[in-house]
Amino acid sequence: MRKTLSTLLAFMSFGAFYTKAQMQKISFESSEGYTVGNLGGQQGWTLWGGLPAAYAQVINSNSTDGTRSFNMISGETVQDVCGIEKNITSLVTSGDVEVSFDYSFSDLEFSDYEIAIYNNALISDYTAAFRIDYLTGVLSYRNATGFVDGPVLTENQWYNLKIVIKQSTNTLQYFMNGAQIYSGTLGTNKNVQVIDFVYDDFGSGFRVDNIQINNLSALSASEITKKESIKIYPNPTAEKLNIETEEKISFITIFDAKGSLIKNIQEGGISNGKILNVSDLISGIYTIKIKTATSEFTKKFIKK
Repeated sequence: MRKTLSTLLAFMSFGAFYTKAQMQKISFESSEGYTVGNLGGQQGWTLWGGLPAAYAQVINSNSTDGTRSFNMISGETVQDVCGIEKNITSLVTSGDVEVSFDYSFSDLEFSDYEIAIYNNALISDYTAAFRIDYLTGVLSYRNATGFVDGPVLTENQWYNLKIVIKQSTNTLQYFMNGAQIYSGTLGTNKNVQVIDFVYDDFGSGFRVDNIQINNLSALSASEITKKESIKIYPNPTAEKLNIETEEKISFITIFDAKGSLIKNIQEGGISNGKILNVSDLISGIYTIKIKTATSEFTKKFIKK
């Protein structure tokens, strides 16, 4: 019988979520110092658990941001808990921080998957974590005492997952595709030192891109009022979706009702007056996520 990640020690609300942030991004691009090939040894990434170096690759495809992504394959060599991690202490400058990333797993019924934030270098000292069950695709998240089941994910679909850790309010939050799925108190561990992408090498792998580490600070009431002026219309829409904001847009992502990533639009600083052509979308309910340098906005819209 196969092992699972339990060998390690051990819905949807929409609206606006705004923060000031100092953002650091890892999308495995050449501009960040990465090269195509083995990820282990690049920019502080370290393989552990006996994984062959060739399993973890920076590749020129499957990207959600830029042109590259990280791809972890499985050759069933280890068949036990293993992965690749990076110490991100130098990127974390605040006690309030959010860590987000785009994630996709290749198959069910093979490997278990986990993404962990550790309080220190010990893999048992969780601050926060996601897990994906190998049989069901259920995404579970770690609260102050253990893991709790959340939504079901689909293989070969990109998801944006986010962990928000606020020492100032002793709060832990989890988001999927911009929608909050949990909010509660932090456990004993509160630091953000290591990010670890874990699986157990039982025949299926995963992909990662667009890792973002945002150091947060609270907004004043006047700033919140200003940023809540972001508007999208018409809603419902048949062909075009208008976006109005006083801020410059960094990127826009659109997800379908199942949470699958449909569009990822890099805007490069476009501000008020953006018009999106959504005529190619099939009729249904979608979620749009608008990211600026200082805020983030998530809302549903209907495509007629």
